[in-house]
Amino acid sequence: MNREKILGLLVIVVLIAAAVIMVTRTRGPEDGAGSVEAPATPETGTVQMLIIGIEGLEPSLVERFSQRGELPNLTRLMQEGVSGEFPALERGVAPEISWTSLATGMKPENQGIGGQVLSPRGDMVDAPLMPASRTVDAIWTHLSARELSVGVVGWPGTWPVEKIDGVIVGPYGRLVLDRAHGGDVNDRIYPASQQQVLDALVMDERETTRKHLAGFLDLDTPMGFEALVGQNYTALAHAYTGDSSNTKIAVQIVADPGVEYLLVHLEGLDDVSQRFWHYMDPEAVIGGAALDERARAEFMELSRTLGNTIERYYGFLDTIVGILTELVAEDGTIAVVADHGYAGVRLDRGGNPLVGFDMHSSQGFWILKGPRVIESGRTIECELFDFAPTVMAAAGAAFPEGTDGRVLEEVLR
Repeated sequence: MNREKILGLLVIVVLIAAAVIMVTRTRGPEDGAGSVEAPATPETGTVQMLIIGIEGLEPSLVERFSQRGELPNLTRLMQEGVSGEFPALERGVAPEISWTSLATGMKPENQGIGGQVLSPRGDMVDAPLMPASRTVDAIWTHLSARELSVGVVGWPGTWPVEKIDGVIVGPYGRLVLDRAHGGDVNDRIYPASQQQVLDALVMDERETTRKHLAGFLDLDTPMGFEALVGQNYTALAHAYTGDSSNTKIAVQIVADPGVEYLLVHLEGLDDVSQRFWHYMDPEAVIGGAALDERARAEFMELSRTLGNTIERYYGFLDTIVGILTELVAEDGTIAVVADHGYAGVRLDRGGNPLVGFDMHSSQGFWILKGPRVIESGRTIECELFDFAPTVMAAAGAAFPEGTDGRVLEEVLR
């Protein structure tokens, strides 16, 4: 094995070891849970721009865990760049709409996806949530038109996939569903030359084992792994396999065929937050809840096992951020963005926790680092539509004029 390959393997070994350390707090026979077995990264970063979209990243939790020293990669990006907060689109908006606005710099009604079209009967109806409805350039189509190679992995609103100069892989949930029902691989992966390799990297949640998930739990409790029965298991398995798959695909398309610009979407945190948030602070939830003694006791037992699951998933994501940022050239630009955060669990009129309902916050969040970005470590207020033009300007690839958003010149050199 030549020196370059050895160094590449050493890099990924170190990153995987970091994943194990950060995610697996309870040691035992399932050591190694929560790691991402991605292909070896290139010896040196080659990507000029990396955008990581994390569904449901909550700034207050990032701050809390960072202060404990648990999120070194996100903390470093925040300290060396700038952060922004913006009003999220109204609750209930489909992810395809929000994430397309983040990639176009346009309001939903002005981008096609989220707007309306004239039906054959002459009525105005909601446009389909797919690329064919989009009426403006997204980051990837703009770069592709300039003959710049771009990779897009898992971004909502990209199914069926478009033809671009580079590689595009549809959202994880759609990949698994489409494959299970015999869908056309051309709808989920472009170009055809990459379909066999990339489709093989897509994990199905049914492939998940105890070893994969054990590191997200406290197993030295009476319930142990049994706390993951039912929806708890489904949510965590789906989150883990989805984010792991997208990470492996991203590393692969940078290594071969090689892309200059990369967008990766990670949706797992949203699933985990919806399902496990109420275990994080059980006293705050059951204090006003109308639960009988048996239900309270069972809830507290679950919380002893699952109370740190969200914290550990943040650590898992931070490790993924570290793997992906290794792909970026020294003079490259890195952005992390979330379309919304989390406000917590409410109680219904009967005093029962509304798990998975109306939990999103009204704030989105982004981090931006690069040679043109002022290294202030501060947070600024802006609009969701400012993200795309600002990131593109920071990367030296000006976005088309006429967007609803603006370039935040105050954060750029």
